[in-house]
Amino acid sequence: MRALLLLFGLLSSLALAIPVEFRYEPPEGLEVRSVSLRGSFNNWGETPMAPVGGGFAVTLDLSPGEYAYKFFINGTWPKDMCYDPTFGRPPEYKVDHRAQDCVDDGFGGRNALLVVGAPPKEEGEAAPLDFTHEPEDPAYVSFADGGLVVRFRAGERSVQKATLLFGEREIPMHLQLRYPGAEVWRAKAEGALRAYRIRVETAEGAQVFGPFTPPETPFREVEWVGEGVGYQVFPDRFQNGDPKNDALALLSDEYHFNRLWSGPPPVVSSWTDPPHFYHCCHQYYGGDLQGLLERLPYMKALGVTLLYLNPIFLSGSVHGYDTHDYLEVAPRLGDKPLLKRVLEEAHRQRIRVLFDFVPNHTGLGFWAFQDVVQRGPNSPYWNWYFIRKWPFTPGDPGAYEGWWGLGSLPKLNTGNPGVRRYLLEVAEYWVRFGFDGVRVDVPGDLIDAHGFFKDLRKALKAIRPDAYLVGEIWQKDPSWLKGDEFDSLMNYALGRDILLRYARGSALYPASRAAADLARLFADYPEAALGMGFNLVGSHDTERILTALGGGGLRDTPSLEARARQRLLAALLYALPGVPVTFQGDECGFTGEKPSEPPYDLHRYPLQWDRCHQETLAFYQALGRLRAELPALRSSLYRSYLGEGFLLAFLRGEPGAEEVLAAFNSGKERATLPLPEGRWQDPLEGRAYRGKVEVEPLGFRYLVRLP
Repeated sequence: MRALLLLFGLLSSLALAIPVEFRYEPPEGLEVRSVSLRGSFNNWGETPMAPVGGGFAVTLDLSPGEYAYKFFINGTWPKDMCYDPTFGRPPEYKVDHRAQDCVDDGFGGRNALLVVGAPPKEEGEAAPLDFTHEPEDPAYVSFADGGLVVRFRAGERSVQKATLLFGEREIPMHLQLRYPGAEVWRAKAEGALRAYRIRVETAEGAQVFGPFTPPETPFREVEWVGEGVGYQVFPDRFQNGDPKNDALALLSDEYHFNRLWSGPPPVVSSWTDPPHFYHCCHQYYGGDLQGLLERLPYMKALGVTLLYLNPIFLSGSVHGYDTHDYLEVAPRLGDKPLLKRVLEEAHRQRIRVLFDFVPNHTGLGFWAFQDVVQRGPNSPYWNWYFIRKWPFTPGDPGAYEGWWGLGSLPKLNTGNPGVRRYLLEVAEYWVRFGFDGVRVDVPGDLIDAHGFFKDLRKALKAIRPDAYLVGEIWQKDPSWLKGDEFDSLMNYALGRDILLRYARGSALYPASRAAADLARLFADYPEAALGMGFNLVGSHDTERILTALGGGGLRDTPSLEARARQRLLAALLYALPGVPVTFQGDECGFTGEKPSEPPYDLHRYPLQWDRCHQETLAFYQALGRLRAELPALRSSLYRSYLGEGFLLAFLRGEPGAEEVLAAFNSGKERATLPLPEGRWQDPLEGRAYRGKVEVEPLGFRYLVRLP
């Protein structure tokens, strides 16, 4: 039966496949020896492109959907597929002129974007059923909102009615998601569900598929995650609660270990000092755990229930991603007793806390790397790294493998059993210490990444079954969300590739595309993962969202329109399943760009709390209260409703009383939203509507279905 279902799914996907040609045409004068195609359609693997008429081309059969990709040219990634002076053709310098758009690649560049449409149908032609259901795939069966969620995929508008059958019971299935070429139907069964069947009714009659058997241990939602609001803290730039520890930052800085260091030593600045050349990594401002402790009531007022801390362990930089000791708190931030106080107070205020884990690479001051520096091949840690020559000068990227070629970040060999055992013990230690979960840095870069994170999940869930595991993956990638690795990914693919583009109000990305992209993403991810999605738009790795919406840079005054678009974007983020995560200061309407030249990372400038925009802050606080008051906003269930012009709307929660219709208008003109049957109440106005409702320019509404 399993083999037949897999074959049936394959045939269904082939039925919808569309031939798509990818072609690279080099600029004049550039010698090109090899080109391959890498993208979300081949899991960023390598598809060779053949020489064709002065360029390189390959044709793939792709199902309707949206795909990110890059050409890999002469063994090198173009930084930006929409503007690269080396590999792009003048005058626009686009690497692929057929690309419809570009999106963040997670590494400071941009991937090209291609939207493949569904094959056109003749008027009156019925869509093929193309029924697809695989119970072992969590995208079709997972445990969320207290029940077993069962879904199937079918051809767009092919199904008239569907029913989940088990024993003598019948549960109506409802249309959940729709996008060009396909749709997803869904039901939730409470109680034991062993064998089940699915009855599907089309214009041609009824068919029963099955019996199916759900997995013994389905992918389960960590229930506390989607119940509230998330907040990210970059400790050095959050709040300085104890100036006495500021100077300690200079004692452990990379400056003491990098023998190729050039320029002046690192510096400790006052909170309001301007950013200078070292702003990214070695200009310390003194933020610490004491400051974090003082600000916990502020977070509580925002409705925060999940706090994510950037690295707090002993390291050689401001950002902390160059670890020197995984088991010690950085003295510039505090110590373990103070960290314990922070965790205890956070828990008292019902705030869970994640630590940032960096298993791919260390800093130069890490004890194992220093042993290799001193003892070379005689060091028991020699095979913990990838050493090319010895003796070497610490900081020399040619002497050993570093993350992205950086000599300051020597890469760990996580294929080494000793390295793996050590890192797992580190993660276990901090969960036992009191953390509620972990965010993992660059998981895709590890040696045997999927094997490592399967082991990590087993280790941490054995200690705390409700521990929350999040991976820093920027693209849509369901391969990490099969129930045996991460609970969620950092959902940049949601926040930046869809929500931010929609909130900018460009006619090139209308609401219809946003609605389709949301449906595709939610169809490919398990509902359990959606219910605990780590949803964000801005972070320590992006410009501030107000800047991304046209609000200007660090010293600029945002326009009223930019602030309105930020409110629209925040309301959209807070309306989706999962936990909306705000990077520190975005709730205050701060600006900050990511310049390509020093001083870098201006979005990380210390928070000037006295300049917090009170209207924006009050708006975020109100959104936090709405999530607490409206149960449907805390549900794992999202349902497609409408995408037309600038008007986007979707349904949240189980069908029936108290479900929420969330509507958004990214245009500058008032829009009319047709309502589903029944009466709908706006909780902010207290007024009920029937038939239709107006949505203000750059505005939104949450509407609750009345009994």
